[in-house]
Amino acid sequence: MKKLRNFLLSLAMIFVVVLSTACSNKEATATKTFVKEQNGVKVTLVYTYIESEDKVVKQTSKTEALFSAFKGRDIEQVKKQLQDASAKFQGIKGIKETVDIQEDKFIEEVEVDYSELDYEKAKNLPGMIFSGDPTKTKVSMEKSEKMLMTHGFEEQK
Repeated sequence: MKKLRNFLLSLAMIFVVVLSTACSNKEATATKTFVKEQNGVKVTLVYTYIESEDKVVKQTSKTEALFSAFKGRDIEQVKKQLQDASAKFQGIKGIKETVDIQEDKFIEEVEVDYSELDYEKAKNLPGMIFSGDPTKTKVSMEKSEKMLMTHGFEEQK
């Protein structure tokens, strides 16, 4: 349970967003990709942002984890917890989430569209931490990148 809690806490840190001022979404976008692999878990984050405004408009994450990373845990219990967590993400505007549970691993994909996000429903989801409503204030790419680097992510170019 402690490993799963630590894993979910790591995911929470991934989604920590630093917000500042609201801006328009009418300019060309760029992307940045960050990867972290640790103890059988690989997390890939892709940020789509307006470079001239330092504004993230969409964030996607892909988490691939071997069940062997959860040593000492009942795999069926881990699978159930994943399904229960996944169910909480369904039907929330601005979020698309899927989890593919395989025999030896799972793959979870989450896409957050900050311009469409139902903040009131999303703010209490596992792994989602906000310092304000991202539909009203921007998510800074620069600050997000610094936060990711301090948590061991590497930019993939």
